[in-house]
Amino acid sequence: MKAQLQIGLRVGASLLVLLALALFAEPMSAHKAISSGAYDSATHFLLAANLLGLAVIIFVVAANPQADTLGALAAALLIPGLVAFHQMLVSGTMPLNIHTVAGLIAIVGFGMYLMLGRTQDLSETAPARVAKKPAKKAKKKAAPKKKAKKKVAKKAKKKAAKKKRR
Repeated sequence: MKAQLQIGLRVGASLLVLLALALFAEPMSAHKAISSGAYDSATHFLLAANLLGLAVIIFVVAANPQADTLGALAAALLIPGLVAFHQMLVSGTMPLNIHTVAGLIAIVGFGMYLMLGRTQDLSETAPARVAKKPAKKAKKKAAPKKKAKKKVAKKAKKKAAKKKRR
């Protein structure tokens, strides 16, 4: 499962890099694909820089995926997916076309894939729990201890009696 997650992480990061480079190279045409409002170059370049940063994090995690980092990446991808869903279907500020819908499906699908990979990773590394039977209580053998004490006490009395005689 780890190898499949690493491949998925690298593919997802590569797609983010391509999207960021498209935003850097052609911001005006990329704007038409992601927004129906006025063009703002600062917003586009900040979005591209954040996508590159996220891609770098994903590439680093791909080297050694752990359950905690996979969960964090899944949340980091599902939040923008939720915002894009809201922008497309509720507020209407993002155009509803094949590019945006495919992007939404890709980001939510990738986030869900990472979440499933996280649960798989947790289930593989979790220690197996075996039900233990309650241990039977051993019977106390206090009698020999009492007898030993009685013998010691008898010897001490005999010694004391001998000393009195002398």
